[in-house]
Amino acid sequence: MDNILEIKNLNVGFNIEDNFYYALNNINLSFEKGKIHAIAGESGCGKSVFINTILKLLPKNGVVKSGEIIFNNKNLLQLQDKDYRKYRGKKISLIPQDPFMSLNPLYTIENQLLEVINSKEQIISALEEVRIKNIDTVLKSYPHELSGGMKQRVIIAMSLCSNSELILADEPTTALDVSVSNSILNLLVDLKNKGKTIILITHDLSIVSNYCDTTTIMYLGDIIEKADTKTVFQKPLHPYTVALLKALPTKERKKLENIKGQISPITQIIKGCKFHPRCNCVMDKCRIEKPELKDCYNDFVSCWLY
Repeated sequence: MDNILEIKNLNVGFNIEDNFYYALNNINLSFEKGKIHAIAGESGCGKSVFINTILKLLPKNGVVKSGEIIFNNKNLLQLQDKDYRKYRGKKISLIPQDPFMSLNPLYTIENQLLEVINSKEQIISALEEVRIKNIDTVLKSYPHELSGGMKQRVIIAMSLCSNSELILADEPTTALDVSVSNSILNLLVDLKNKGKTIILITHDLSIVSNYCDTTTIMYLGDIIEKADTKTVFQKPLHPYTVALLKALPTKERKKLENIKGQISPITQIIKGCKFHPRCNCVMDKCRIEKPELKDCYNDFVSCWLY
């Protein structure tokens, strides 16, 4: 297996009012080249913190306590900021959550693409790859003159212009309607088929089931389940994963189930398994001791049921 990115024992948190709170806890993940890898969970689970840690875009109160981020055999956390700029946007690019805020409103699309690469031919080629037909019109346009879907296509084209090997897609379809969302996701599949590696952050498991090769479920900064997507959807192990899937509409499921309670804030310390206050399978041990992530039935799961 040829991995482009490996995360080893990563611990990240924030200084808040003279206290330190962990947002990512001992994260260990590997990402195979040429795949779409999903990281899923509710808002507040640590997904965006994970992405921003890779990009070294944490806020000032964010601290990487320990760990390694190995990209093509290079530990990115050991690089100085000036050296990391050779990676961010060039070898590792971001498709952000909000295309409306990601382009400079004062410059035309052409000017913004020229900041990434000086070749007009490559720009046109990249725009063609993301299925933009009226290229001349788009290049002369300002961001406010384009639809949300068109803006997102331009941002993906920027990734192509920079020839990034790894694309981090942080909820890339949240601000888009369903039809446009599907076209953007199909573009990601096209990029995968051309050898790109994509990490897709999402809370929408229907997207995960249709587009992703592997799935990692996060809860309050912990990895609680990870496996190939087919395994996660056919035989989910963790009660949180099961609950998420029961909230997903299917042809067979007429009644959707809610997960009781709500996700806790980062400042609330929970002993044992962090999901136990909301879990229907909770045992006494769950409230006291935190389970480790274990290999189980072609899956990795962190739960005392296994």
